[in-house]
Amino acid sequence: MQVEIAVIGASSSGLLAAYLLAKQGFEVAVFEQQPRFRPRERTLIVTAAFREVYPFPLETVCLHESPWMTVAAGPASRTLRFHQADLVIDRARLLHALYQKAQEAGVRIHLGHRLQRLEATAQGLVQVTLQRSRATAITVTVTRGLLAADGVFSDVRRRLGLAMPPAIPIVQARVPLPQGWDPRRTQVWFRPRQTRYFFWLIPEGPTTGALGVMTDAGVNPAAALRAFAQEMGLPLGAHQGAWVALYRPGLRAETRLGRVPVYFLGDAAGQVKNSTVGGTVTGLWAAQAVARSLPQGRPLRRAARDLYRELWLHWLIRRALHHFREGHYRWLIEHLPQGMAELLGRHPRDRMAPVLAWGLLRAPRLWTLAPAALRSLLRPFPPG
Repeated sequence: MQVEIAVIGASSSGLLAAYLLAKQGFEVAVFEQQPRFRPRERTLIVTAAFREVYPFPLETVCLHESPWMTVAAGPASRTLRFHQADLVIDRARLLHALYQKAQEAGVRIHLGHRLQRLEATAQGLVQVTLQRSRATAITVTVTRGLLAADGVFSDVRRRLGLAMPPAIPIVQARVPLPQGWDPRRTQVWFRPRQTRYFFWLIPEGPTTGALGVMTDAGVNPAAALRAFAQEMGLPLGAHQGAWVALYRPGLRAETRLGRVPVYFLGDAAGQVKNSTVGGTVTGLWAAQAVARSLPQGRPLRRAARDLYRELWLHWLIRRALHHFREGHYRWLIEHLPQGMAELLGRHPRDRMAPVLAWGLLRAPRLWTLAPAALRSLLRPFPPG
């Protein structure tokens, strides 16, 4: 079997890249190890930037909208109002929609195919050997490009001997919204004694939401979530969990095998914002960049310069905050300049460059936290 472009992994970024390349006339095949396409449900919240990177109607994937977010630490809280509401989407619906669009564009999707071997041929092409479910192995010759969208524990990265992205666990559960809760409001709680990241409650509609937490690797997120839910007086329903990759400077997102370019997408490339551990928008953003880079033979870093600037900024923010105590978060919430709060309302969290620049240049009071941020930057950052 021979194809121009092979995509390993039917993730959202892999399916979007496959669709975009097929629309340009390439012969594209996706190989997914699961024998049936049954993606697990997981409630996600994305910024309005999702509209820029998702080229299809939102109705099939969007559960709800949240036009404001409250951030809290101890008794301090601040509500940010967005000019364009955040979107609450279901991961399973998103993947099903992209799967259907890819097929409609002519992408061949092969389920139940697990990667066994990668090697370059004498002609400089790529041979991919895959084990089919209950059948013999098949060999696919790839002539134009190989895309690895096979998740945080990418087999392609491992087989090519590349460093893996760090990863952390997240867990969330469906809960009834607390009495009197505005169903349009998302909330984030900073509780450094329980997690260096945060807890969240994302409304899914008028009566239910997703209560969740992310932690450093080695910390049990399920135990932290149970304790927090008990404190909130909320019964936990169906659980959703995952390991999520993190961006790290220097992590390679492209290489070559023979003369064929190999691109990594989504979790396989660590294209995830460290500050919020959100990777849906950034993964789709990267897919669009690959769909431009591959036909032109351009380096991905050049086509995705703005994306990688944002990923680096979010990595820097996480490094600066990672060892903050609750008092630091309380001070930040209580003294956040109104101008910066308004910028956070106008600019989605996937476009942090103007917000950070404004804060550093026009809000000198924020420099009060500089010693704590510097200490955090100098301490080892958990690799995940």
